[in-house]
Amino acid sequence: MKPRIHVILTVLGIALALPLQAADLSQLTADAAKYESGQSVEPLRKFEQLLRDSAGKPSLRAEIEAAMIKLLAPGATFEARRFACQQLAAIGTDASLPALAELLKKEETVGIACLALGSKHSPKAVDALRNALPAARGRARLQIVSALGNQQDGKSVKALTGLSHDTDPVLASAAILALGKIGGAEAQAAIASLRRGAKPSVAFAAAEATLRVAEQLAAAGDRKAAAALAEEMLAASQPANIRRGAFAALLRLDKDGGEKRILDTLHGQETLLTPIAIAAIGPLKSRGASNKFAAELPKLTPPQQAWMIEALAARADKAARAAIRDASGSADATVRAVAVAALGRLNDGASAPLLCAALARSQDAGERQAIATALGQITGPAADKAIFAELKRAAGDAKRELIGLAGRRGNHAAVAVLLDEAGSDAAATSKAAFQAIGKLATAGDLPDVLERVVGLRAADAQSDAESAAARVMQKIADPAQRMEVVMARMVKCSGLDGRCSLLRLMPAIGDAKALEALKTACGDKEPRIREAAMRTLATWPDVAAWDMLMAICRQPESETARALAFHGLVRLASDLNAKPDAELIERYRKLMSVARNADDLKLVLGALGGVAHPDALRPALSLLSTTSVRAEAELAVRKIAAAIKAQHPEAAREALQRLQPPPSKPPAKSQPTKK
Repeated sequence: MKPRIHVILTVLGIALALPLQAADLSQLTADAAKYESGQSVEPLRKFEQLLRDSAGKPSLRAEIEAAMIKLLAPGATFEARRFACQQLAAIGTDASLPALAELLKKEETVGIACLALGSKHSPKAVDALRNALPAARGRARLQIVSALGNQQDGKSVKALTGLSHDTDPVLASAAILALGKIGGAEAQAAIASLRRGAKPSVAFAAAEATLRVAEQLAAAGDRKAAAALAEEMLAASQPANIRRGAFAALLRLDKDGGEKRILDTLHGQETLLTPIAIAAIGPLKSRGASNKFAAELPKLTPPQQAWMIEALAARADKAARAAIRDASGSADATVRAVAVAALGRLNDGASAPLLCAALARSQDAGERQAIATALGQITGPAADKAIFAELKRAAGDAKRELIGLAGRRGNHAAVAVLLDEAGSDAAATSKAAFQAIGKLATAGDLPDVLERVVGLRAADAQSDAESAAARVMQKIADPAQRMEVVMARMVKCSGLDGRCSLLRLMPAIGDAKALEALKTACGDKEPRIREAAMRTLATWPDVAAWDMLMAICRQPESETARALAFHGLVRLASDLNAKPDAELIERYRKLMSVARNADDLKLVLGALGGVAHPDALRPALSLLSTTSVRAEAELAVRKIAAAIKAQHPEAAREALQRLQPPPSKPPAKSQPTKK
């Protein structure tokens, strides 16, 4: 970059940044203080941008904090003060504490103040919360209690212990939970006392706080005391979710990772804890764990089996995979589905033959789709081999599912198998095979594909067969090479159906030789060959077929041939509308000259209306006097005029004037009768 340009860009960058950094904070603060929900958020967005720009700039950040403190004043809206608290939670220092402490005194603002103070690890911030607690009431006191718990303020234990005996069960529960978060000997003693004599209204909070204490003891290394508390919380008298939490804690505390406890649970009658037990199997370190729990799989209920399969899938070792493969043949549909999905995720190649056989057996479309999805996730030649082998044995819907799967997997080795299936006399099978062949076959497969096309046994699959062949032909870049392969097969083809199919492939070749082949076929002695050639000629992709189609129109062997050629000509003309010129207008004139009836003219006018060229108006206007097509001619004129009026306003105006009906003559005056 040249030095001068660099300087210009630098200055420009500074200029763009200055309005944001040098904004009038006083005015911006005043604007933000008035913010109400539904109004423009622009002042708030500017502050957010300033905050982003203040990174690494202490002085700017201090100015912004001062502005946020001003927003906490009573004159600001609640939304403005909430915004300020959100920002102070991130950047606030002890300088903002006095203003935040004032918000703690009012129930309507205590929540947003706790939002700002609760995230600070400043002793003074905790002091502000603790000092506000005695005077707080109602919802404000609840929020301060929760914030003190989150701050793990040991100095609040005495006050919270007192509140834990409050007659309001909501406040008492909040205090107990806060004690559980704070922890420490004093809080633990208070919770133990509460647990022994807890009222039913706060029993749940006491139990949850006890679990927190157990976690704290375990983290401190006192696993024995932690386990004792967890065992106490596992008692049948405790709420279900407390028992689950206690059980999970014990599993973590057990020296064997909970392996024995899990087995005991599976062998017992405690179904409440079974999901927790099974979910803990995945992380077990024991080498023999998979074999041990795989042996339990058949003894479980179907829902439990589904959980066990997921747990074994998380282990993903040899024993776990074998057990899941066995489960894929379960009599229970849900268990089968979970096992099949797990095998797919595990990319378990050894399961491919089992899954293929299961797909072939299944009578349920949804299950077959699920199995196919799993097989699609399993990579490698072993899975392909299993799919190909089962494809040859399968029938009906299962065969078609396997054919589609083979196509989606993208292995070219499937082409040989698919070509065999393409020769089926079952139309659905043949169609599916040709659709897959179109995706997988390469240029070198074209002769074999054409062989299947000309030897087609399922007539209803003809369109799919020809489409597949056309797709494969497009993989040969040189049209001459495509033509060579097709003509080599044409020479050997004696069947009318096969010859007609090969003729219909000529547009996919698209060169002069292919067009000439169609022209020759239009004169064949076989009527079916002539018709196939003419129909194909009418679909030719470019204007190279124009003269041939026009010759058919002028000297048709039948009305059907003429109609096909005429429609093809109109289509070609319409395709040229995007680039109108004098030659195109001449083509439309010729089309009108060979039109035989009103329907033909309507077809031409419909295409002509898309020509944005002033010369297109003349042929359209010439048909205004033809009653049978006047409406279509008028519509074409209007469309052309609308398209050209910007570049050719006079021509458009004159054409539209031609559409106006002639002024009516006034009635002649009656002459007085002579006497």
